[in-house]
Amino acid sequence: MEELFAYALLYVIGYDKSDEYNRTLDRLFLAEPTNEEFLDLEGMRMKDAMLHLLHLMKSKPFDSDKLGSFLMRLLKSFYQECDIHDFAEIINKLWYFLPSGMEQKEPFYTFSYAGECLICSSEESCREMCERALNYYEK
Repeated sequence: MEELFAYALLYVIGYDKSDEYNRTLDRLFLAEPTNEEFLDLEGMRMKDAMLHLLHLMKSKPFDSDKLGSFLMRLLKSFYQECDIHDFAEIINKLWYFLPSGMEQKEPFYTFSYAGECLICSSEESCREMCERALNYYEK
């Protein structure tokens, strides 16, 4: 479920990865065909599914490390595709939608001030900070 939560978080900040989301949901559903949540999600329109996932993320327990790891993998593609200013804006927006408690832990706390680093410091130090956050779960 954590993988799906990551897609919902990206969706809410304006990044629709519906093809990847659908492939992930199909894979998860095929692995667990009796999972009622996956079955429900299979029948929902994209917007409804994303809203439902955000609700589940706020109301049900989940593995925050698993969510974090998958989210960082998705964010790496954004990091490679856009400039550092745009990336800092993306992660700052995302920070506001993280589940309660996650936003105050590393590597996510970095998301709240990454853009400020561009104002107060250098682009190089901002890149280092972002790359440290993106690689946090690779240890």
